[in-house]
Amino acid sequence: MTPAVAVALIGFMGAGKSHAGMLAAALLRAPFVDTDALIAEQLGPIEEIFAQHGEAYFRSVERDVAMTVLEKQVRLSGVASLGGGAVMDGDVRQALGRLPHVVWLTAPPEVLFVRAAGSGRPLAAEEASFRRLLDQRLPVYRRLATATVSNDGSRSIDEVAAQIAALARG
Repeated sequence: MTPAVAVALIGFMGAGKSHAGMLAAALLRAPFVDTDALIAEQLGPIEEIFAQHGEAYFRSVERDVAMTVLEKQVRLSGVASLGGGAVMDGDVRQALGRLPHVVWLTAPPEVLFVRAAGSGRPLAAEEASFRRLLDQRLPVYRRLATATVSNDGSRSIDEVAAQIAALARG
C-alpha cells in the first residue's frame, strides 16, 4: 500500500531533520530517505567530500540527489530529510513546491550550533560564520515551508516527530 503522504523536512544543520524524519516516517508507516545519508553512502563522509572536492562539488551532488528524491516523493510519497543547504538551489526549491508538506524544523541559533559543532560538519566549525549562513538561509526556509515545527529541546524528539506526522495527515 502506498502511503498517502509526501513530506520534505527542511532546516539548518542541527535541526534534527534526520532523527525526527525517521521517527515521523515510522509513525506514518511511510518510507524515509535522508539525502545526506544517501550522499555519504555513495561518496563517503560529507566532511571528506568537502575537504577533497570542495563545497561547489558537494552542492552539485546534493542538488542531484535531492532532485531524484523529491521527484520520487511526488509520485510515491514518504518522508524525506534534505540537507540544510539543498534549498539554496532553484531546481530544488521548485521541486519542493510540488509537495503538499514542506516542514521547516527550527531551533534557536545557539541550540543549532551546539548540536552541529561537534559533528564534524565543515560549515559548523566557527559560530560567527555558522550564524551568518543561517541568516542567509532563513528567508528561504520561511518561504518554502508549509508548516514550521520547533525542535528547540523543550520537548522530546518523539513529540516533534508526532507533530510532523500529524501535519502530514492533515
